[in-house]
Amino acid sequence: MKKENFAYLMGMSRHEIKKELGDGFNFFTHDTWTYQVGKTWIGRKIILSIDFKNGKVVAVDLYKTFSRS
Repeated sequence: MKKENFAYLMGMSRHEIKKELGDGFNFFTHDTWTYQVGKTWIGRKIILSIDFKNGKVVAVDLYKTFSRS
């Protein structure tokens, strides 16, 4: 899974992201939303982080973690 796979999200509004990816556990007005989009073969969670500015997506990032939060 690569960051480039989510480049199409750039410039979308919160409503469009919610329609595309669902609610998740995100508070609608927060500037950063996260979604678990997968797991590695050793069990690390792959997290998609979406940053908003003025209601539009300005940054998309992927990271891997073992943590629960």
